[in-house]
Amino acid sequence: CIALKNQEKSFPLNTDVGVLKWRFQTQDEDMMPLQINCWPNDTGSGCDVNIEYELKQTDLELHDVTILIPLPSGVGAPVVGDCDGEYNFDSRKSVLQWNLAVIDANNESGSMEFSIAGHPDDFFPVNVNFISKNSYCDLQITEVQNCSDDSPVKFSSEVVFYVDRYEIV
Repeated sequence: CIALKNQEKSFPLNTDVGVLKWRFQTQDEDMMPLQINCWPNDTGSGCDVNIEYELKQTDLELHDVTILIPLPSGVGAPVVGDCDGEYNFDSRKSVLQWNLAVIDANNESGSMEFSIAGHPDDFFPVNVNFISKNSYCDLQITEVQNCSDDSPVKFSSEVVFYVDRYEIV
């Protein structure tokens, strides 16, 4: 049962009010919704980098996925080979931005390969951002009741699952 702190006040109509916020932090890789593996291979004259993603929670649908790979500054643009999705090199920030519109059960894995001058440590930490309209824990509101007489109340809800900080170090 979730209620407002002050039950004497009426619930504000036509105003977004955060009644329930949920946060999950873990170091357990099995609990991550999206697994990212980045393998830089030192070639002597630079690095060949292979980066892959795999959706671990296949009931989720991730949208606007952005995987940001730091690059060494001052060495120019990477030479990108195979790439699922799209990419963009931001020379000002020295970052390779890998964009995927949707990752879901039909598109649960993919990869990108590129080459650039640098050392294996130059490509970390990798940062990931996404949004989802499915909650991580499949939490759903089934009913809203008036606290004074338990009568049903019409309601709407919006579920947004987003990344606060998702780093691969």
